[in-house]
Amino acid sequence: MMVVIAASLIYATAAYAAKDARPARKTAIIAAIVVSVQIVLGMLVVNTKLDPLLVATHLSTGILLFAMTLMTFLASYRLASKH
Repeated sequence: MMVVIAASLIYATAAYAAKDARPARKTAIIAAIVVSVQIVLGMLVVNTKLDPLLVATHLSTGILLFAMTLMTFLASYRLASKH
């Protein structure tokens, strides 16, 4: 359930940023791509019964996703403070 909520919010943010928020556009779109990869990796981790290489890849992709969402927030925060 958490995956659906988080992915939906990230996709909605990317859709909005692609249309209106120029400074946050790149990081939001990268976050949307990374969350898609993260979902597939999570499925593979569960199906392979915690294969160590897939678990490590899944966790490192999660860190990348966190970084992209943080950078999106910071870019949008700078955008809001300019107005």
